[in-house]
Amino acid sequence: MIITKTPYRVSLFGGGTDHPAWFTDNGGEVISFAIDKFCYIFLRILPPFFDHRFRIVYSKVENVSTLEQISHPAVREAIKKYAPNLHLEIHHDGDLPARSGIGSSSAFIVGLIHALGVLQKIDFTPTQIAERAIELEKDVLHENVGYQDQVACTLGGLNYLKFSGISSWVAEPIILDPEFQNRLMDRMVLVYTGIQRRSSDIQSNLLQNIHTKSTSMNRVIDLSRECKRILENKGDLNLIGEMLNESWNLKKEMNSHAITPELDSVWNQAKFAGAIGGKVLGAGGGGFCLFWVREGGREEFIERLTFGMSVPIQISNTGTVCILK
Repeated sequence: MIITKTPYRVSLFGGGTDHPAWFTDNGGEVISFAIDKFCYIFLRILPPFFDHRFRIVYSKVENVSTLEQISHPAVREAIKKYAPNLHLEIHHDGDLPARSGIGSSSAFIVGLIHALGVLQKIDFTPTQIAERAIELEKDVLHENVGYQDQVACTLGGLNYLKFSGISSWVAEPIILDPEFQNRLMDRMVLVYTGIQRRSSDIQSNLLQNIHTKSTSMNRVIDLSRECKRILENKGDLNLIGEMLNESWNLKKEMNSHAITPELDSVWNQAKFAGAIGGKVLGAGGGGFCLFWVREGGREEFIERLTFGMSVPIQISNTGTVCILK
């Protein structure tokens, strides 16, 4: 039995600029961090006593005899590429719901590729896992996703990610002292709205005529740079709340599918509860929102919430790991 454990991620600033449709010509910059909520992949060779060749367990259960019969596209294509001649059983469990903006699809693919590599005794480096996950999502599954999630889920920690050229990326870790990190995390409240959506569908609307949105996209990059300066210099954390407000409006301006009337209502309720900033995670349209509160205001904000479910989080300094082999 092989088990991999892969963190989900929270993106603070720069989302959208990590898509090659934008960064190939313009560059992209993202601030994100892995969180202590995880995707688990359980993988084993299927014993030869069953009629089926593959057993895939996620929100559905698939018992099938051929690769082509596997309905889950990521599982089918990953097995086809990394273990086409094996009989496999794969189980997925996650700490947080899918299709919710915390990078669950990429965490799943990263964990699956990692597990298949361990099974085949291939010693993938973290960079290789991230690049193979990007290749599977972008080139094989043809999803409209950027590159930040695969990198964040693979590496873990708090990172400043830079994207350029056709597919180049660099991760610069941002190291915080424990006292400042505690102050930072005390300002954040992650809230699940209960609204599920497909990131690829929403992202496709952002990508339409993306080069006509250059003023807004470049401002998104500026916000990433400003956030990096605040974090590295232990700056005023209230400024990040103000920047998240601007980011919310920029997202709404660039992609009409990202901020729905329902999410605007969520934001108004959050402000009434005491939030000074907020953002919808991922491509938008639903899922998780991150709200920024005043110093010492976290508990009061959670008590006054009239919607959703708050989820306590910390930064996970480890990326994808194999916890059993």
